[in-house]
Amino acid sequence: MTVNDRSALKFDARDVMNWSVILAVTLGLLVAGRSFLIPLAVAVLLWSLLNALSNFIQRLNVFSRHLPRWLATTLAVLLLLLANYFVYVILASQADALQEAAPVYQANFTRLADHVTAWLGVEEMPATANLLDRLNVGSLFTRLGGLVGGIIGNIFLVAIYVGFLLAEQRILPDKLARLQPVEGHAARTHHVAAEISRNVQRYMWIKTVISMLTGFVAYVILKLVGVDFAATWALIIFFLNYIPNIGSVLGVVFPALLTLVQFETITPFVYVLAGLGSMQFIIGNLIEPAFMGRSLNLSSFVIIISLTFWGVVWGLPGMFLSVPIMVTFAIVCSHIPALNWIAVLLSADGRTFETQEE
Repeated sequence: MTVNDRSALKFDARDVMNWSVILAVTLGLLVAGRSFLIPLAVAVLLWSLLNALSNFIQRLNVFSRHLPRWLATTLAVLLLLLANYFVYVILASQADALQEAAPVYQANFTRLADHVTAWLGVEEMPATANLLDRLNVGSLFTRLGGLVGGIIGNIFLVAIYVGFLLAEQRILPDKLARLQPVEGHAARTHHVAAEISRNVQRYMWIKTVISMLTGFVAYVILKLVGVDFAATWALIIFFLNYIPNIGSVLGVVFPALLTLVQFETITPFVYVLAGLGSMQFIIGNLIEPAFMGRSLNLSSFVIIISLTFWGVVWGLPGMFLSVPIMVTFAIVCSHIPALNWIAVLLSADGRTFETQEE
């Protein structure tokens, strides 16, 4: 082995060491700063959604004229506030009814467990008995109340972040241009930022519209079958649809399980399972790809890895944020020559965002 070979090995080892330290520090900051970073990330996504909604409103012709930007943004904010109020009304109106129905569901679950054990030829399943003994509906709702309280607290923080982002979005391009003293580099930085914003806005807008359609169809199916709290389940399915792949499965399994403990026969369970399953298959495999197209061009395997990683690091909010984060990371890597290989690995067909523009 020559001296140059040994120097190259030492250099490579030093690079691996440096990158390992950077990765460890980054992971530590992501975990330790989750209480600060999660509301900030949600605020950026809501800001992108507001801009996408504002662009949609501005493109509408009202008396053969386009609305001014400030009015379109104001209407977008009002629509988002109205949607939040709608969510609050649904949850608040059905909270008491859910608590009253909990003992009935518990009794039906006991009866269902007895039928299953009898069918299996077992006198009693110890795990089921222990589960029923430990099931405390009161403590469950206490924990749920604490969770809702924490979410409400974050909502105000997110609203403050979004307000300041909206107030400063006009001067953001000038700030990005001043970060690079060279004019060509400044234009490239502005181009990358615009590309990130465009793709994230497109993803959030299409995903929101598709999720609204999914929630509405789910509400109709659950209402026709007679499932309790159909509006609440439709709302939950709407939010679960933001989680790639897994969310659509959970949006079928959870309402179907409730149907099992609500009704005395298995027929409603079959209807709900078949109806919601068919809906998720048609929307997820036909309608959503028709609107989303290949614009994101992310590998399905990479999406699953990202979903798992951010779920471990940030929990459920991380699962919602996984795809927008991956879109942002892939666009940045595609515009940096030294990191372009990462963008190729993240893509579905080897074409990066930059090559798609050519």
